[in-house]
Order: sequence, then structure tokens, then C-alpha cells
Amino acid sequence: MILKWTAAWYELDQTIIVGDKDWFYLPSDENNHFFFNELYQSNSFIRKKLEIERITHPVLGNVKGIVTIGLDYTIYLTDGTMLEINAEENPGQIYNSSLAIDDWTFDVEVRILDEAYDIPEDRTLQDAGRRYKALLGLTDASWAKE
Repeated sequence: MILKWTAAWYELDQTIIVGDKDWFYLPSDENNHFFFNELYQSNSFIRKKLEIERITHPVLGNVKGIVTIGLDYTIYLTDGTMLEINAEENPGQIYNSSLAIDDWTFDVEVRILDEAYDIPEDRTLQDAGRRYKALLGLTDASWAKE
């Protein structure tokens, strides 16, 4: 299944990383094939356990992951490039590249593993940060809360 991930910025988006198996918020409307965020959708959502299998963008190509923690987003490309994107004052501005991206919509190939309406919220941002770093092959990251 292909879902769309569109940046709403301001830490309103879900982190997605290839290989991650986690619970994600999706719009409750089954015809809406987007990852849920509060800016573009109503407050009606469901949770599904997904495995992120592939992330692509028409300009950036294959993406390893998009980390949405903090005032800046970090995009990791499969070629090893890391892009830092402003998500607060000038949303969409890339700090460390001359690239200009007009559309921050990504295609995300996922596999549905489970569905639930009541998921215990017993995980911390630290746990997620450790998992994200492992999936991305990082030893350190500015967004990781240790």
C-alpha cells in the first residue's frame, strides 16, 4: 500500500524511517491515503501498526528517513546525504543545500501489520530516538534526546 506523507511543519508530522515497525496515525477515512497530521486533516484518526518499506520523493529520490523532532526536520537520503530543513520560521527552507523543493509530499510504501483503536502510550521520545538512530545507522544525532 502506498501512503502520502506531506509536511505540515511545526512538529505536526510523524517521523518515518524505512524499516520501522510502529504504530502510526492515519485519517479515519479509509479513502484518505495520507499519514495523519493536524493541519491537513480533521481530528478523526485511527492507529495502524505499519512497516515502512520504502520512501520516495520526485526530486530527492529514495529516502531512508524523515525525522520530525524539534524545530528542524532532518531528511536522510539513501545515498548518504543528510538535509536539514527549517520547520518553524521558514518552513521548507533547506539549510545545507541549494536545492529548492516546492512540494514536500513523499510516497511511502507500507505494509499493514495490525490495527487498533487503543494503543498504550508507554513509549518515550528517548526510546524512539534510540530506535531511529539504529534504523538510520547513526551513533549521534542532534534531534536525539538522551
